[in-house]
Amino acid sequence: MSYRTSTLRKPDAEFLALAITINTQCHQNEPVWYIEKDRLDKFDELLRIAQDAYTKNIDKATKNAITASNKQMAFTALRQFLSPFIDYLVVNMHVPEEALAFMGLRSRHRHAHQPLPRPKDEIVISVKKQHNEITVYAARPEHDHPTAGTGTTKDHGFMIRYKEENKDYKFVVSTRLHHTLFFEREDEGKRLWISAAWVNPRLETGPWSDEISEIIG
Repeated sequence: MSYRTSTLRKPDAEFLALAITINTQCHQNEPVWYIEKDRLDKFDELLRIAQDAYTKNIDKATKNAITASNKQMAFTALRQFLSPFIDYLVVNMHVPEEALAFMGLRSRHRHAHQPLPRPKDEIVISVKKQHNEITVYAARPEHDHPTAGTGTTKDHGFMIRYKEENKDYKFVVSTRLHHTLFFEREDEGKRLWISAAWVNPRLETGPWSDEISEIIG
C-alpha cells in the first residue's frame, strides 16, 4: 500500500479529521501558501457534503441504506479529490515541511536522518505593522543583550502563537526568520497577543517568548 493510499484509507472519523485539518490549515495559510481559490472552493464543497453525509449516517434517527450510500459516495469523492490535492501541497514549496508533518502528510525528504532535538534556546521576537498585516521577526538573544537578537537559527523554524481578546490561540509555523499575519478590515482596532518559540521538524517547541501586545491596523 502506498503512503498516499494509507494516508487516505483511514476509518471514517479519522479520515474526516484529517480532511478538516488539511482544509483548516490551507484556509489559515492561503495567502502565504498561494493556494488556488478554485481548488480550495472545491475542497470546501466536498468536505461540507462529506461532513453532512457522515452526520446523517451516524445518527440513529436518520441512518438507513440511503444515508449509508450517500456517505460512501461523498467520502469516495473527497478521497479522489484529496489524492492529487496532497500532491499539489507537497510540490508547493511555499508549504513548509513542518506544515506537511502537522497535517499528517508525507515528507518531501525520502532519506533517513537523525531527528533534531527539542529546541532549548530562547527566542527574541519583534513586530512590524503595515495596514492589516503584522510581520513577526524571530532572532536569538545577543550575548549580554537579552532585548536584542541575531538573525540566525540552528533549529528548523519557529512557531507563532497569537490570539485576539476572548479568542482561542492560533498557531502558525515558519521555516524563515519572519512571518506575516494577515487580518481582515473588520479586525482593525482589535488587540492581539503574540508569542513565539523555536521549533524542530516534529513541531516540538523550545521556551516560549514573553507575549507582545499589538493593535491590528
